[in-house]
Amino acid sequence: MNRADIIGKQIKYLRNQAQITQSQLAEGIGTQAQISKIESGEVIPLCTTLYEIAHKLGVDVNYFFNQAYFPRFDYVKEIIFQIRKAIRERNYEEVEHIIKAEEGHIAFKIPINHQFMLWHMGVVEYYIRKDVNKSLDLLESAFMVGKSKSNSLPISIQDIEILNSQAIIYNEISDFAHSVKIYKNALNYLKNMPEIPDKRVVIRLYYGIAKSLFKSNLFKESIIYCDKGIKLCLNEELLYLLGELHYEAGQNHQALNNHIQALDHYSRAKETFHISENKNFLDATERKLSQLSKQNH
Repeated sequence: MNRADIIGKQIKYLRNQAQITQSQLAEGIGTQAQISKIESGEVIPLCTTLYEIAHKLGVDVNYFFNQAYFPRFDYVKEIIFQIRKAIRERNYEEVEHIIKAEEGHIAFKIPINHQFMLWHMGVVEYYIRKDVNKSLDLLESAFMVGKSKSNSLPISIQDIEILNSQAIIYNEISDFAHSVKIYKNALNYLKNMPEIPDKRVVIRLYYGIAKSLFKSNLFKESIIYCDKGIKLCLNEELLYLLGELHYEAGQNHQALNNHIQALDHYSRAKETFHISENKNFLDATERKLSQLSKQNH
């Protein structure tokens, strides 16, 4: 791969991460056709053009030159994969180990990757050391990466995921009002996105806000978000959080003494947890069904 291909690939990658079109990137720089040729590797942009592109994408122009000689895309993707895997497994010590080993690497100095590291440093601070203030400060710093009055990048899916992490922490420290506010902000941001590549992000928000609303005793509003999440799961043919959403809906209906609706949701949750072999939630759902059965007799 020649330097034109590498630089073009880097620009396209960063542009997609920032969720802006070629036309948006070209504004004040050139034409959409020029950006297209640069990204396809047909031409190497002039230094002045590359500087303007770098500024708009929030990176140092030297990043492109460094990457032209030392391409690291696969390396960065592997590190991000390993961190996400450790998060799924709740192995926060491993997350911290990876971050400490890699955060000084030049590839993690560009905004989108630096933001990823700050985000997960915030998660680590909460789940390892229970330092709520430091955790929330790091998450806020992560969210603000690339955002200023003079040069503010559009809200990205990664930004939304950072807000989700903030809302989860507020939920866990029982600040449910703050949690709900952040979830609603995140959902409003999503409305302005032309495309959401991973619908699971939306489902996570629906489930999270439903939980915080339930804990705030706002049962009817919580049901609205449960229903939205369930509908999205069914439309996308996803089992992801489907059982949890039915379980949450069941709890809300039970709190409102809507026993028939509660029974229906718990039964659907049980079926889903059985399929996904989620024993903890399956046991909890069976206890709820048993409790309802006793109440009705």
